[in-house]
Amino acid sequence: MSENFKNYYEILDVDFGASIEEIKASFRKLAKKYHPDLNNGKDTKDFKIILEAYKILSDDKLRSNYDKEYLKRITPLKKFKNTTNIIDPSRIEYKLSLLNISKAGFDLSKKFKRKEFLEELGEDLVIYLTDKEIKEGALLAIKLPARSVCDVCYGTNRNCYRCDGTGYVTTIQEVKIHIPPNIKHSETIYVELGKIEKRKGVTKFLPNDLKIKIKWLSASDID
Repeated sequence: MSENFKNYYEILDVDFGASIEEIKASFRKLAKKYHPDLNNGKDTKDFKIILEAYKILSDDKLRSNYDKEYLKRITPLKKFKNTTNIIDPSRIEYKLSLLNISKAGFDLSKKFKRKEFLEELGEDLVIYLTDKEIKEGALLAIKLPARSVCDVCYGTNRNCYRCDGTGYVTTIQEVKIHIPPNIKHSETIYVELGKIEKRKGVTKFLPNDLKIKIKWLSASDID
């Protein structure tokens, strides 16, 4: 996250997608604690930043523009209160499939970098959300390749048959990503996989990030 970008939701101590009532209530609580005319200098937190956050998040147009930038910069990994809405696998479209790559005109006999695929296909995944998932947020569970410490030699045998002496093997690991509530139709989320908690032995996910496009199920026929 850029040093110049302020997380107004964090400043106001509310979740992304919080209602205007929740934002107002939190602002009033913070104003009583940090307003210079009320706390007699006991707390030094800059009230100007709190006021700035409130002005942005309480204005529909300003908040809409801010949310677009927020979703590009803030990885949606925070655990929201509602995690019972698990996205059905049938509503997950993997854009980097052999079918889509072939449709895009790539010669499957040649090797291409993921960056080249994304330039043509746009994103790694497209997920379709129900009205309930849009309102409450949802959990996306997918399996991705990952680099793991060799489970035979644990990186100690240069002649290991499993890892060919590299100390690492490629495995498949499940990744859970929390999709925030009230996300917009056709919004794109950038997920830094390096920030996700890994299972023991996993050193990194392949690739390092994901580009996910959100579609409302109720609006998908309109596109």
